[in-house]
Amino acid sequence: MGTKTLIIGLDGADRRFIDRMIAAGELPHFKRLRDRSATFEVENDPGQGNVQFWTSAAAGVGPGHHGRYFYLVFNPENYDILLDYNSGLPQVTPFWRRLDDEGYRTGVVDWYGMPHAPLKNGIIMHRWFAQDPYTPSVFHPPEMADVAAKYAAEDPIAEGFGSRPREGAAALKEFYDRILGRIGIKASFFADQLRDGDFDLYVACFSEAHNVGHYYIQYEDEKNALYDAETAAAIPNPLKECYRRLDKAVGDLIAAAGPDASVFVLGGPGMEPLVSANAAFDEIVRRVDAGVGAPLSSSETARRTYHSLIPKGLRNRLAPIARLFRRRLAKNAYHGRRFFAVPHNDNSGAIRINLKGREKYGVVAQGNEYRSVIEEIREGVTSFINPATGRSIVRRVVETAQDIDGPNRDLLPDIFIEWDRMDTHGDFGKVVSEKFGEVVVPPKTRTGDHTPFGFFWAPPAFASASVAKPEDVTAPILACVRKAPPRS
Repeated sequence: MGTKTLIIGLDGADRRFIDRMIAAGELPHFKRLRDRSATFEVENDPGQGNVQFWTSAAAGVGPGHHGRYFYLVFNPENYDILLDYNSGLPQVTPFWRRLDDEGYRTGVVDWYGMPHAPLKNGIIMHRWFAQDPYTPSVFHPPEMADVAAKYAAEDPIAEGFGSRPREGAAALKEFYDRILGRIGIKASFFADQLRDGDFDLYVACFSEAHNVGHYYIQYEDEKNALYDAETAAAIPNPLKECYRRLDKAVGDLIAAAGPDASVFVLGGPGMEPLVSANAAFDEIVRRVDAGVGAPLSSSETARRTYHSLIPKGLRNRLAPIARLFRRRLAKNAYHGRRFFAVPHNDNSGAIRINLKGREKYGVVAQGNEYRSVIEEIREGVTSFINPATGRSIVRRVVETAQDIDGPNRDLLPDIFIEWDRMDTHGDFGKVVSEKFGEVVVPPKTRTGDHTPFGFFWAPPAFASASVAKPEDVTAPILACVRKAPPRS
């Protein structure tokens, strides 16, 4: 009977890049689908990254409701940093759960950061071929693990890019080829599922544009400060080749779903060269809090000592342990501070204020003192200049209490600092403030990071839909599936 509704998820895909390739005569399947669809640009909520984008799109509500902004979450009870699934955040009900409760047969594979509780009438595969897996794959029902293993015994890039040094053209190409190989594996699996599964809704997600964008974007542009001619010759136009493979996969999936299937595409947030002060942000914030002459924080002292004593190759392998150790030190130091940086996606720094009545050891009073601290942070962080441009490193300061709605916005950082990436060809090497001095920003493993924008393509019947934010995509999907009663 085929599949009634198909959603193709393209994690990290960039609409501008796709549009340019279509205009150049490439990506024929993307072009045909785009030309027959209602198309929308989706702008992320202020200061947010990839986790929030996909969570909001699944739940139909913004981050102030679901409380998810990054895969690492601050705990105000003990100042610890937890993986989001261990953090006790509010329950998220994704659209496919609502449809499952109504009797629709649904398959969902690799929706980024999705809740993965079993469905009564369908299948869930979570982090099967995900972007940089940090938790084991989950299969519901369990026998889907055996089905998936017929296509690939294991994820070709299960260890992740940053697990060991990947220096030189040959090593980078070897990992890149494994990334692209996953596209064909997933396309074959999805096509068979669509032909044989008899689904009311099937959600097929690809994460390869995310992986390639994070680690290979510098080889698309000779002006990029990290461009290397030898590697670019070995891996010519890595993003373009990734999108060509995705284009073929899209064509295969549409054909397998059948001519009567309604097709949606959700892509993003897109990718651009990484420019971020996050690697040094807690030191920047510490100086704003305590002044330039204050002693280094315990975590910053540990980081500098670690980098001076441990060779780079060994540091990559020990990175998870080192990060855990620094967070443990920072956790103790945070008790007495007025505010501090917490982990976030590289597009924005994130700051938590140590607020009385909310944090266990809060020191800042609510009301006027809180407002005064917000303004102090704004003035202090924006005083840092990017020497390469002569401009502030800050594009926008996002105040959660004013810019994000929802009953659970207190779970989010108080401030997001969006970095200015305009007119840059490389990352911040250092940032300078007349008041707070110079801060060196360590180099990062990633070279690309997310833009604020994604895209949504829907059947033409939804041309009049209001879709501007990630949370807006849920309503058209539900309406499309509910046009017919469930098959079961």
